[in-house]
Amino acid sequence: MEIINKAIDDGKAFDWGRTSSNYAKYRDIYPEIFYEKIVKRNLCIKGQKVLDLGTGTGVLPRNMYHYGAEWFGTDISENQILQAERLSEESSMRIQYKAVAAEDIDFPNHTFDVITACQCFFYFDHKKAMPKLFHMLKRMEDYYCSIWRGRFLITGRN
Repeated sequence: MEIINKAIDDGKAFDWGRTSSNYAKYRDIYPEIFYEKIVKRNLCIKGQKVLDLGTGTGVLPRNMYHYGAEWFGTDISENQILQAERLSEESSMRIQYKAVAAEDIDFPNHTFDVITACQCFFYFDHKKAMPKLFHMLKRMEDYYCSIWRGRFLITGRN
């Protein structure tokens, strides 16, 4: 699926799906300290439901799976989702994925404890996506946003 964003590369079309097999093979890029910082905040752990936006090949859900959260990953690229499903299945991980743009996500209110978006947040139309995302949080009235070296988390506090 081609994406066009006037703020990125002068509006030239790009398609993450064309690189999906390479991403699946070579792009497991987050350092261990990133996962540790998330867990130290009591995020993405057992008993929590987590939505990972722009999941790509499912790097974040797959690397954090052993912490026990229930993961759901979305990405605009169907090819990225196919690779995420394949990699998760190969590791016997039960992670749900769906090919959908962040602006078109439609989960019921109060579905997730945590919403993540790693290195993709600037691709979203924030005016369309953010209101939906906040309503999907279980505790929307007590949320906070955190950015760590370009990775974005939204969570309802426990």
